Amino acid sequence: MSEESPPTTDEESRPPGAAGGSYTWLIPIVTVVVVVGAVVVGLVIQSDLPAPDEIPEAPEELPTGEELYVRHCTQCHGRDGLGVARRYPPLVDTDWVLRDDERLILVTLYGLRGPIEVRGERYDDVMPGFSRHLSNEEAAILLTYIRTSWGNDGDEISADDVAAVRERYPPPDDPWTMERLDER
Repeated sequence: MSEESPPTTDEESRPPGAAGGSYTWLIPIVTVVVVVGAVVVGLVIQSDLPAPDEIPEAPEELPTGEELYVRHCTQCHGRDGLGVARRYPPLVDTDWVLRDDERLILVTLYGLRGPIEVRGERYDDVMPGFSRHLSNEEAAILLTYIRTSWGNDGDEISADDVAAVRERYPPPDDPWTMERLDER
């Protein structure tokens, strides 16, 4: 009778120095590659944006107000302009949209940090500004769309109106607040 040798495991059958079944050594390398990639992508995106005080050029073919609204506003204010309860205010039938053109332009260009009150409800969130994304013409088209949609009966905002606000108020370091808007 011959003596049988015990079965060998994968570890025992590998030559000395061969990589094991664990790839934990890859985790730090993959982490570094992902972080460096994210930084590079961020820098590329940032380099495509105009400087804070540089006004973007209008595209040759201007989008419609609805296209601009869908692109920049629907995530927070909804397709119907009714906002999200206790989070993002409505744009329908509100003094914020219909009464003070300059305030509306300032908030759109440079953002707003709460708390604010809209139609009797308190909102305390942050709205980003779009001064680096919208030309004067695009901002005017977008704001006119908001002021004339969903039953709103506001007047048109012109590219000259937007340009005048940009000229009068340079980009702030932080979004506007209700207090700063009241003080202007």
